[in-house]
Amino acid sequence: MRAHAVTMMVAAGLLTACVPTRQDYDAYVTLLQGSARARSEAVKDCAKGFDASGRRGAGLVTNVSDKDAPRVACERFVADVVSGRITYDDVVDVKQRRFTPKIIKIFQGR
Repeated sequence: MRAHAVTMMVAAGLLTACVPTRQDYDAYVTLLQGSARARSEAVKDCAKGFDASGRRGAGLVTNVSDKDAPRVACERFVADVVSGRITYDDVVDVKQRRFTPKIIKIFQGR
């Protein structure tokens, strides 16, 4: 039970405006790598965090409809966290709204 609570706290920190610690990030990556259900939940929770302006911006970057953009952007982001392409430093940049060319390419599916 305690492990589940810690996992949920780590997940919440990564999916909200909070900047996670490197240790939290590493634990979350391990969780996502080992659980398809955790990846699915991460995408759902991430997509809920988009307001109308965010959906529009994500639509422009992902080249999909504004309606589908949050899910697509989050799927791409989570997949690249799992693969290791997105690093802890990249997550910190995104949380602080610093979108680097690397992150934009990831959201574009490249």
